[in-house]
Amino acid sequence: MATASEASQQANRSAMDPKRLVVIFYLIAGIILALFLERVLGLLWARFGWGDPILIEGMDWKVSTLVGYLLAVGLAVGAYFHPRTHALSIDVASELMKVTWPTWSETRTSTVAVVISSLVAAVLLFFIDTIAYKLMVEWLPAVWGKL
Repeated sequence: MATASEASQQANRSAMDPKRLVVIFYLIAGIILALFLERVLGLLWARFGWGDPILIEGMDWKVSTLVGYLLAVGLAVGAYFHPRTHALSIDVASELMKVTWPTWSETRTSTVAVVISSLVAAVLLFFIDTIAYKLMVEWLPAVWGKL
């Protein structure tokens, strides 16, 4: 496994530093976690009947909101500065920088091919299913009835 500095140097051949991707990921993950914890803690506060006064009037921030945001910030910062998590994040970002993404025309061509093959498969399965139904429900009972 490459060290964080080796991975950073390797990814520097592209336009963006992998550390920037890692920071962006942790910011987005922190925001999502904060919103989630805000709701969960609000429900817990209501469930246990604890007082949840509004701290900031205009934004309707309650105690549960503040606690959820502080927990999310603490978890995101702790995960970012944990050595193993940070090194893994840099490695993943470096690998993502190496990925060759398809062009718009390649994506469009592949999508059309998938849609057409799905339609052909659907038509074939429809005919196979129809023939199997006729065979089992109409033709075989008619043949057995004549025997």
